[in-house]
Amino acid sequence: MDEKIYLSPPNIDYRVYNNIKKALDSGWISPVGSFIDDFTNKLNSYFNKKILLTNSGTSSLHLALKIVNIQKDDYVLCSNFTFAASAFPILYEKAIPIFIGSEEQTWNLSPDYLNLAIEQLNKKKIKPKALILAHIYGMPAQLDEIIKICNLNKIVLIEDSAEAFGSKYNDQPLGALGKIGILSFNGNKIITCSTGGAIILSDIESLEYAKKLSNQSKENTDYYLHNELGYNYALSNVLAAIGDSQIEKLNLKVNKRREIYKHYFKFLKEKFDIQHQYESYKSFSNRWLSSFIFPTNINHKIKNSLAFNNIETRYLWNPLHNQKAFANSLYFGNKILDNFLFENGLSLPSGDNLTLDNLEKIINIIKKL
Repeated sequence: MDEKIYLSPPNIDYRVYNNIKKALDSGWISPVGSFIDDFTNKLNSYFNKKILLTNSGTSSLHLALKIVNIQKDDYVLCSNFTFAASAFPILYEKAIPIFIGSEEQTWNLSPDYLNLAIEQLNKKKIKPKALILAHIYGMPAQLDEIIKICNLNKIVLIEDSAEAFGSKYNDQPLGALGKIGILSFNGNKIITCSTGGAIILSDIESLEYAKKLSNQSKENTDYYLHNELGYNYALSNVLAAIGDSQIEKLNLKVNKRREIYKHYFKFLKEKFDIQHQYESYKSFSNRWLSSFIFPTNINHKIKNSLAFNNIETRYLWNPLHNQKAFANSLYFGNKILDNFLFENGLSLPSGDNLTLDNLEKIINIIKKL
């Protein structure tokens, strides 16, 4: 059998091994150490914000909700066409998720449906406190309109930039445009720690509170004192060493993924009547995963044919309004569109270590369909 081609594997080089050895040799393997400091400082500089490293993007979102004081029975708006982890932290706090459907251009949350939701909720005397906005597959949402709507309605914007590290809007990094942003350093992301994340904050008070919560809410005393519920959300120095070794190559990694996307797009638009995420003049996408919408059943045929040749692909997100975990949640949008994206979409191998030979192999297999 041919060597497996993965969807978005980590790109590990000698720097990773060197950093891991340094971290282990230092004896600092807990959430304290030089690589925690160095990785944090690099992210601080990139975003011009306050950064706290965490053990996942999901825990970062949970901390974000704690910081903005989301409580039981509060209403939180959320992208519908996204991974379930975008919304699970809402349930952690026993708050109530309200899902907003996509628009056709970027597949992200629609400003029009966001406006509609707020208008309809106001009639029911429902006041959402926050919006979790996911930038899907690295493509920026229509942030000018969304930020304006949130400001007008006093809704806190939390950017879920788990898939969007390296993407920009109006030349500003995604994750830095809302009140709070989050990142994921999961194994399939452009920058990975194997597992990990970060929360992006604007003020020192929020940073200190997030630090305390992520360290079991231990008070600043010389004995163990806990005045509120805490969490084990900190990132270890060893895992930070992995991420720290890659951060300087972010632009190279993003550019490689954009080139892979262009290569697929050039071929696919000639063979199929495809749809893709539109990148406006305001937007710069990291093209985390090269994802396309195909004519009916073509995505299944491509997936099966590539799987037969030991090549990994993935269907697009199954919208959250379809998930039993969020049964009976309110939804505003076009379910036909959200389901259409899921039913006809496919993400193709996009890793920045994908060779030209393997890219051509994938295209040649699709050509035969």
